[in-house]
Amino acid sequence: MRRILLVVTAAGALLMAGSAFAASGFEVGARGAYWFPKMSGNVQTKETGDTRFDFKDTLGMGDENIPFGEAFLRLGNTTLRVGYTQIKFDGDKQLTQTVVFNGTTYSATDNVISMLDMKMIDGEVQYDFLRPDIGIAGFNLGLILKVKYVDGKVELSSASAGSTVKDFKAPIPMVGVAAGVGFLKDMVRVDARAAGIAYSGNHLYDADGYASFAPLPFVRIQGGYRYIDLKIDKDGTLASFKLKGPYVGAQVSF
Repeated sequence: MRRILLVVTAAGALLMAGSAFAASGFEVGARGAYWFPKMSGNVQTKETGDTRFDFKDTLGMGDENIPFGEAFLRLGNTTLRVGYTQIKFDGDKQLTQTVVFNGTTYSATDNVISMLDMKMIDGEVQYDFLRPDIGIAGFNLGLILKVKYVDGKVELSSASAGSTVKDFKAPIPMVGVAAGVGFLKDMVRVDARAAGIAYSGNHLYDADGYASFAPLPFVRIQGGYRYIDLKIDKDGTLASFKLKGPYVGAQVSF
């Protein structure tokens, strides 16, 4: 927490020092994308005797394509964003080991149907303390303050043991940076954002980098790479997973 306070204090000083370099302007819009991530991770509930098990190796969950989107409003050097991502993975596999989940035992050789369902809602403020225009090119560099609300559940079911569901929910504050460069009056752009936090053995890192091209005045085609690494110990559940992979999308703004 001391490190986070130091980062926020230093960032505030930079914001005040760099405010003279911020460009004025107004933009409102939305972007949507289709993500093709690779997933890895494991989970353990914290009842006595519960075991940790892997989503893929133990439960047979496969990779899934994931849509996500965000809306944004830029007023001068400040950008507000709200984003939403829903992640859902399913598995159907005969176990090769005994799994104890939230006090329920699923024996080796049981055929277990499983599901990981998680919603992530993002609220974000970006302040660009550098945003100059240099002829037909320009760039920006800024600070991000962000809260990601995670609402997830894991469910296991089999014919012999029945169904067991475990929920976990948490708002997670993060700090980060954003940078971008545009050419030909932003007809072509490259942008990147990264935010994160680590505390008491938990962590969340969220990074997104993409290139974009504007074939029409209000439409932008995008392609990028997104990375999420989450470890959370909340509501009697210890869950850890990573999602990383490319995506394609489009943005409409005015």
